[in-house]
Amino acid sequence: MTRIYHITKFSDSSSYIFFYGCNWNCDFCILKKYRFDIHWSINQKNLEIKFLDLNDVINILFKNDIREVFLGGGEPTLDNSLPFLLKILKDKKIKINTLTNGELLTKEIVDLSDRIAFSIKSVNDEIHKKIVHRSNKKSLENLEKLYNEKFTFETVYLKELGCKNVYEIAQFLDSIKNNLSLRVDPLIPVNEKFQRPDINDVDNCIKYVSKNSTVKIYRIIGSGKNAKVLYP
Repeated sequence: MTRIYHITKFSDSSSYIFFYGCNWNCDFCILKKYRFDIHWSINQKNLEIKFLDLNDVINILFKNDIREVFLGGGEPTLDNSLPFLLKILKDKKIKINTLTNGELLTKEIVDLSDRIAFSIKSVNDEIHKKIVHRSNKKSLENLEKLYNEKFTFETVYLKELGCKNVYEIAQFLDSIKNNLSLRVDPLIPVNEKFQRPDINDVDNCIKYVSKNSTVKIYRIIGSGKNAKVLYP
């Protein structure tokens, strides 16, 4: 049995696969409010989580002609069946994007993935412990040990931390290699602890980081792609 409980498909034949659970506890995690696709217009609170076995996952993907997958959630590396899934997908020439916080990342997972989308909430360990309730030490050690050209990076812009936090991440990335890619997602509030940032502040931060580092920083414009639910 896998930890997969939700699968969606986009118009470009890509699929987002949701894994249940996480080894971090981010105060602002969107899954605290939406356990399923945020655009799914149903009452998610009453929807039971049911896990799929590996064969069911593969059958759903093949039946729907999926050509690319985004493995996220949740933290996919918590799932012991992940390497088996990756091997099957790779054999079928399905492009694999693994979204991870990196703490449990292994060389095998990196080798089997086409892209590693590595999430960094903060490079300041004290700040990280306050907002994630866990040290970032192991994740950053894994990054420095496993980094290759497959890695891209993501973070969340928090109004309460401002651009300083994003810039510190960019400086850290520059210490690894020049011209790395960093996606910045403005926070979507899930509670009263963190507020939605002014989008102008986010854009000004992107301009500042672009000017003062080599990092290729950007944010997604628009509301995202509409997804068809394949499971449940």
